[in-house]
Amino acid sequence: MKNLITISLLLIVSNATTYWFSSDISAIFAQPEVPIIAKIQLELNCELMTKSFIVVDLLTKKSASFNLSKAYLQTVEGNPLQVQMNPKFSGVVTDFKPHNAKKEMKIELDCNMSNRLKNTLDSLRNTFSN
Repeated sequence: MKNLITISLLLIVSNATTYWFSSDISAIFAQPEVPIIAKIQLELNCELMTKSFIVVDLLTKKSASFNLSKAYLQTVEGNPLQVQMNPKFSGVVTDFKPHNAKKEMKIELDCNMSNRLKNTLDSLRNTFSN
């Protein structure tokens, strides 16, 4: 009986301690955020220039424009990055697939294969034809 009470008290104390210090315990096992400067190479098979696009970190909302098909963005490794149309082109909506941030990345946009990009290009044509 004495052993059962001792084990029960130990369980209660250990569970309470784990609960109170759970944030400290999870911080020990969590992977630290690694800040990086992502170098993004954009490869297009499109009628548009690379200056028509930007890359956006979806968590921090930081963005960078492409210059000679390259963009450099300060972010955290693993953050979702998405290619979007440059805000200069208002009225054009894009929905490209996000990619996890790495130090060096290559993102390919193929107009022949992507219905989304085809719709974007059609939207651009309609915007500038008015």
